[in-house]
Formats: sequence, C-alpha cells, structure tokens
Amino acid sequence: MSTTSDHRVASLFGLLGAVLLIVQGILDLLSGVVYLAVGHGVRAYGSFDQAVIFVIVGLIVGFFAAAGRIRRDERTIVTGVILIVLALVGWLALGFGSGVLGILAAVLILISGVVYLLAGR
Repeated sequence: MSTTSDHRVASLFGLLGAVLLIVQGILDLLSGVVYLAVGHGVRAYGSFDQAVIFVIVGLIVGFFAAAGRIRRDERTIVTGVILIVLALVGWLALGFGSGVLGILAAVLILISGVVYLLAGR
C-alpha cells in the first residue's frame, strides 16, 4: 500500500476507536444518571468519573489520529508511539477493559498506532 493509504487506514482505525471511547463515556454518563436517580450515589460518582476519563481520552486519541494523517513525515512515528501507549495505558490503568466498547476501542487504537509506525518507516 502507498503511504497515503496507510495514513488513511491508520486514521480511520484511530478515529473509530476514539468514537467508540466517546460512546462508552456517554453510556457511562447515562448509567451514572440512572444510579443517581435510584439513590446509589457512590456508584453514580464512579460512573461519572469513568465517563469523563473515556471522553477526554477519546478526544486525545481523535486528535492524534487526525494529526497523524495530516503530517506526512517522521511525526507519524511519534503519533504511532503515542497511540500505542494510550491504548496500553488505557487498557491497564484507565479501565478500557470495563466494557465491550472500551476493549474494542483499545484494540482499534492499538492497530492504528502500529499502522502509523509501519507507515513512518
């Protein structure tokens, strides 16, 4: 594949992972509202915290996935490393493994980072 199509595929995977993280954050926010309405305040705060983390990390991943597509030089290697680190840290520390969307998003972000690394060689 050409470098342009590599960047396009990596960007697509990264942006899809970012969208899935944001959707997971919105779902956690809605479950927090339900927990709060039922009277489980502690669970609601946990869901709200998780929602904020998912949305912020999703926006960061989306930014780097889009920035990697714009840049056509050695910065794609940096973008690939950042996306791989975000996927691994998210999986191990930020709770991406708490739901199917989070796991799928982490896998897509990891694939995006690897494709950016391979495209930057």
